[in-house]
Amino acid sequence: MQNSKAMYIFLLGRPGCGKSVVFKKITDKLKAAGVGENYIRVDDFPKLWHIFQTDKEWKRCRPTPDGGYKVTDNTVWDDLLVEVNKDLKELNKPGGVVFVEFSRPDYVHSLANFTPDIMENAAVLYIDCPFDICWARNVRRHEAAVAAGGDDHLVSREEMEKTYLNDDFEDLKKKCSVPFISIENYRDDLSLL
Repeated sequence: MQNSKAMYIFLLGRPGCGKSVVFKKITDKLKAAGVGENYIRVDDFPKLWHIFQTDKEWKRCRPTPDGGYKVTDNTVWDDLLVEVNKDLKELNKPGGVVFVEFSRPDYVHSLANFTPDIMENAAVLYIDCPFDICWARNVRRHEAAVAAGGDDHLVSREEMEKTYLNDDFEDLKKKCSVPFISIENYRDDLSLL
């Protein structure tokens, strides 16, 4: 089955909530059902990482003692999503299923950065996972990548608490203007996904 436009699935939730696992599972199901032809994953983190690596004057972020970074200019968050929206327009091809991943404290506001032509063929999937589980997963993922010789990033505890401790999930459920579903993922082993 092929749409005349791409389908956009927004995967939302804290860093470490299980978005990557959900992406894999949904992609496998869509392929098996013959829905879509191209499955693309767009994540705003590479754009944020670029800011962390190039902002040598520390105008928009600063390094943290635990090896991570902290955003100091909150306009970064909207700027990133405006850039992601531009990327999505370029990926708008028939048969495309584009997964859009990001984490924010203010999803209702953040989704307003996407233009109507994107949102008219979109759905939102929110993964509800407790903060402490997300933090532990992030630390484990970082430590495993570093042990394997990778150049991995860590969202600092300070940034995690400032940006992701609380979000507007309840508000999002009420105000989301596109099809919305949430998944509870309150176990550390990802078995609920």
